[in-house]
Amino acid sequence: MYRHRIPMTLLATMIAAAFATAHAADAPTPAPADQQQTADAPSADAQSNQSGAQKKPATSGTEASTQNAVNLSGVVVTPLRESLQSAQSIKQDSRMIVDSIVAEDIGKLPDNSVADAMQRITGVQIAQGFQGETNSVVIRGLPNVITTLNGREIFSGVGRSFAFQNLPATAVKTVQVYKTSEASLPTGGIAGLVDMQLYRPFDFDGPKAAATFTETHSKYGDHNDPNGSLLLSDRWKTDIGEFGALVNVGYDKQHYAYNAVWNDFPKVLTGANGAPIRTGDGNLISMPNGFGADYNIGNRTRQEFNYALQWKPNDSTEVYVEGLYDWDSDSYNQPFYFSFPVGSVDPTSVTVGNHCYANQLTGSPYQGQTICDATNGSWTGNTYAATSTQAHQQWGHDIQNSIGAKWHGDRLNLSTDLSFNSSSFHDQTFIVDTFLKAPVTTVWNGGNSWALAGNPANDPSQYYLNGLFQTWNNQRGTQTAWRGDGTYDLNGSFFQYVDFGLRYSDHKAEYTGSVEVSTPPPGGTGAISANPNPANQVIARFPNGYFCSQPSTDAIPATWLSGCYNFLVNNADAIRNLYGLPSGLAPVNPGRYYQIDEKSYSGYFQFAYGNEMFGLPYDGLLGMRIERVKRNLDAFSFDASTNIYSPLSANTSAPVYLPNASFNLHIKDNLQLRLVAAKTLTYPGFGQLNPSLSLNPGTINRAGIASSGNPDLKPIKSNNYDASLEWYFAPASYVSGGLFYRDINGYIQNYVTDVTIGGQPYQLNSPQSAGSGHLFGGEFAYQQFFDFLPEPFNGLGVQFNYTYIDGSTRSPQYIGGPVVTSPLQNVSKNNGNAVLMYEKFGWSARLAYNYRSRFIDGFNQPTVAGVNDEIKPANQVDFSLGYDVNQYFTVVFNATNIFGADLHQYWGDGETRPRDVRYQDRTYGLGLRFKM
Repeated sequence: MYRHRIPMTLLATMIAAAFATAHAADAPTPAPADQQQTADAPSADAQSNQSGAQKKPATSGTEASTQNAVNLSGVVVTPLRESLQSAQSIKQDSRMIVDSIVAEDIGKLPDNSVADAMQRITGVQIAQGFQGETNSVVIRGLPNVITTLNGREIFSGVGRSFAFQNLPATAVKTVQVYKTSEASLPTGGIAGLVDMQLYRPFDFDGPKAAATFTETHSKYGDHNDPNGSLLLSDRWKTDIGEFGALVNVGYDKQHYAYNAVWNDFPKVLTGANGAPIRTGDGNLISMPNGFGADYNIGNRTRQEFNYALQWKPNDSTEVYVEGLYDWDSDSYNQPFYFSFPVGSVDPTSVTVGNHCYANQLTGSPYQGQTICDATNGSWTGNTYAATSTQAHQQWGHDIQNSIGAKWHGDRLNLSTDLSFNSSSFHDQTFIVDTFLKAPVTTVWNGGNSWALAGNPANDPSQYYLNGLFQTWNNQRGTQTAWRGDGTYDLNGSFFQYVDFGLRYSDHKAEYTGSVEVSTPPPGGTGAISANPNPANQVIARFPNGYFCSQPSTDAIPATWLSGCYNFLVNNADAIRNLYGLPSGLAPVNPGRYYQIDEKSYSGYFQFAYGNEMFGLPYDGLLGMRIERVKRNLDAFSFDASTNIYSPLSANTSAPVYLPNASFNLHIKDNLQLRLVAAKTLTYPGFGQLNPSLSLNPGTINRAGIASSGNPDLKPIKSNNYDASLEWYFAPASYVSGGLFYRDINGYIQNYVTDVTIGGQPYQLNSPQSAGSGHLFGGEFAYQQFFDFLPEPFNGLGVQFNYTYIDGSTRSPQYIGGPVVTSPLQNVSKNNGNAVLMYEKFGWSARLAYNYRSRFIDGFNQPTVAGVNDEIKPANQVDFSLGYDVNQYFTVVFNATNIFGADLHQYWGDGETRPRDVRYQDRTYGLGLRFKM
């Protein structure tokens, strides 16, 4: 229980501090009416229910005049301070536990996308993908997040959530992260809900124009790339009411290079005869199966357009039409470079460290014997070393359009909203493998550092053609959704108002993919490596233009050759014909097809209550959401004995009941305690439900890759319990602490299992529902401007947040293996952000540090190190600086990852079995902002 004492002690300390006598200078005084920020009462439209403003019980005239007021005496309200105050007001006035960032806040940070900006929110963790941008967002360690845009569900491709990297940060007004749930929120996220609010014309008093332009240089991408945005908005009063119109466009160009050097899985070191090589003490030796590099060098363009039209025929009615369009186009080269000498020839040298443990490879004749990790080695002989060029072309879009209306009366508010979502993603990959003529000498220097002695990989004459591999997939998702919401003021002494609503959604997802098989070169390879077919020497087949030099890294200090991206893309059909294949894309693979139609029907009701207890006001919610999902799945099943795919259909229909309750105690006007309990669930991803089996046959050095979904997956269910204490002691200044507990059942995790299909070895990747589990943690957030300091230091401010998470689940160690208690994927125990701010005399600066401790990325096939695959994130420091030239123009400078932090990945625990080192880029940007 000791691990739980730290956050509990922290919360107790905060409570004691909050009840202590406040300094006279901190006592809130009424602000002028035009400076007070109050949230609207819950209305019936889809968005205001999510903004979650709470109606508070009646108070005396003195209390009512001071509640939510802030002391602005002697304080200059600057854009940064104003944005932080707005975020603070959202947190304080919300019915749930909510943390957010607002537009000016995002604009002041060195972040291009919403995904990057979200790392500043308490309890949110992000990670970069192999294409050099943030593509993973988790809340309190869980990826099961539902995404809404202006309160409406939005998604990308065939996923259930939105790719946050698709939306530029300049497009949003606020990003709100709901960590607790209530009945009016859409179903689908046990981790929480992220709502992105875009600008509307009625957000501004009159005409508004704003523009940004930034030129950004990246260290590894080695380009200067532009990004910019333009917003135009206005509103007019006419004889038939007030109209407003807004348009916003965004453009982002990025050349990137996200390079990784890796070690293949650790195994028992053997000689060419297959017998294990032991230390002088008789211990086994753990050695990587091979060594390699995976570079990702590309050119990506993102474009965005959103619009909003509003009409208020009278004070009680509003009609709106709004929409978002975003487009993504990405062309990138993914060259591989690798050598697999281990076990094929005897090592010429090996050094072993002192990290020894019991061999954990299940089913091995050496299981349980002591094995020690090697620290370096070398091999000379007829071993397989190669490069591979993977030319990727990707493009896609996300579209949402909606029309709605809202009306409010004296006691009744009503709204209706009809939305249409459309999303697509397309990928085409064309790969040509080439190998090096043997003999070669592979030298592993320890860690991720390795090389081929004499650098034959830089000599075009040493390369020979190997297999041609091509694949493509198309993803399409559509949704038509309607919701109607209402709020009725009960005007009671205990029950204050009731929320109610209905929602219907028809969500379709379709995935189609190609056959994936490696085709040998014409005439065969010959005796690969040792005596290759001379006709397939690369410079004989392609005398000009095939090779491009790939950059070196700290781990691979010498350059090496691989096929050029443009050569492969521009000559794809000619290369296909050379390999005896027809022109055009590969045929459809039934095992990579599914079509799902999911209809959901839901309704909710929720009572808001409030009164006083021992002289202290309290309020809260009691609600229930009921939903039924009807799902139809069409796919193909695979018979391994006949290699035949047969049509398959499956239907699912099940109701769910999701109660919620909350209690908020207003200890003081600026101090409140929240208690929240709710049942939530996350439906399996559409791809996870596909029962088809996709097979990618093995190569000379690796087993084949197989993947399959599981139509029997059930929704992940969680009982959520939260408590938080929040003290808002000054403008844009607060301290809060909280505890949370998630009782999770059926958490879905991916497993990799060694299987044999058609007599060939495969590693099967498939999802399984784990058993019961839990997630426990605590959060702390502190934000303050030091107005009490003498000038010029009174422009200083700080933000700090920390989240502790501990979670586990009972699940098979591997498919078919024993049930064990294991940590949850993606969960870092320690997470935090620290930001130093300064805003005065027209200057605005931020220095931000993001920290996330090591976490389990996934579960592999069993190895000598177990099944865990663990990541030590790149914890980077970012900087932004702005100067207001005048009231219209601001010059900005942004820098990301200024100390060059890199990501490290390991097989199992410890750091003696490195898997990847990924070189995170460092960027510098100079730009101009305009507004009027």
